[in-house]
Amino acid sequence: MSKYTDANILYHAGSKAMKGSKFKYNTQLFEINQLMETAKLQKDLQNGTYTPKVGTRFTIRERGHERYITSAATRDKAVNHVTCDEYLTPLLQKYLQYDNTASQVGKGVDLERRRFEIHLRQYYEREGTNEGFGLFADFSGYYPNIHHDICLDQFDRYLAREITDPAELAEVNGHLRGTFQTFELDVSRFSDKEIARMYQTKVSPTLNCGVPATALTGEKMLRKGADIGNQVSQNAGIFLPLPIDNYIKIVCGIPEHGRYSDDFYALSKDKQTLVDLLDTVRALCKAQGLILNEHKTRICRLSDEYRHLQVCYSLKEDGTITRRINPKSITRERRKLKAYKRLLDVGRITYQEIENAYKSWICAHYRYMSRQQIQHMSSLYRELFGKDPTWKKKGYGRLRWLMAPKSAA
Repeated sequence: MSKYTDANILYHAGSKAMKGSKFKYNTQLFEINQLMETAKLQKDLQNGTYTPKVGTRFTIRERGHERYITSAATRDKAVNHVTCDEYLTPLLQKYLQYDNTASQVGKGVDLERRRFEIHLRQYYEREGTNEGFGLFADFSGYYPNIHHDICLDQFDRYLAREITDPAELAEVNGHLRGTFQTFELDVSRFSDKEIARMYQTKVSPTLNCGVPATALTGEKMLRKGADIGNQVSQNAGIFLPLPIDNYIKIVCGIPEHGRYSDDFYALSKDKQTLVDLLDTVRALCKAQGLILNEHKTRICRLSDEYRHLQVCYSLKEDGTITRRINPKSITRERRKLKAYKRLLDVGRITYQEIENAYKSWICAHYRYMSRQQIQHMSSLYRELFGKDPTWKKKGYGRLRWLMAPKSAA
């Protein structure tokens, strides 16, 4: 029996799909009728009548940039969980490098920062000096510019190594193509020449914002872009730059290399090695349909201060690593707290939501902040909300001590 038509797998996939969205009316309806909805979905998959729908799109503002998020229907999320949890993740995980740290269980931005520090120490132990260089780069408009055909072909090549049954392989590829079809952009109002140029240049996710529905006829569709918020998109983001990772770490033999989603780095004693590497990476990006962000791509001395994932680092002569939070991150969080206060006053947000958001931020960044910075943030929080965040009896003891007023500490 196919995993897509196994009722037990579908039921558990539906349970996973509801996590984090049970406040939504449609999710609540799915939960109330989960057995019946699972049976309907199973029947549609068995009959070949299942077709994923385009998700609901909305925007969030993050670090001063608007990001466009897509929320798929619960039944579509369930199918995506089967695709990713039963096939993509278990079958393709072994092809990924350990230092590929985004969107995977047990990994994340904290691991990426720790691995970067390990690589700095590893470099110093091998070379015996802090003289050296680091290449820091990222991809421009990463998810909105993923080429469907290139990504699907790469998935197909690697899945074919692991799935021996041709019918099962065709079924997985069929669901992947169906999901990617929901990511397509309507470009009916553009000429063929303009559309061809879009495949070579950066495309904005706001391409169709404000365009009247009469201009979106569906005659021409751009097979480019992956919706942020979709589980298949996350797997595509992890897997698509794999040839670049392999070239840097295996072909060039650079062990101090890591990637977090669209941000990556490589360390070397010789600057020319990184200059030559960057030229090759540009060619590999073109082959993968990716666009290198030249504005953010740079080669820095390891002894100077440089930024990686919102933390500023420097490797000193004695091998110690200095690290501090990017001051802009603190400024953004202070502004965000003041904005939360205004929303709280008009009843558009609850205090619990504010507290959870602030605790999440401070727990992720306090290791890179001075005590004075932590104290200033705590003072602002008390000034705005009249109290400190509540904590469990155990855990984050050092942070709680640092946040306490000096007289209480």
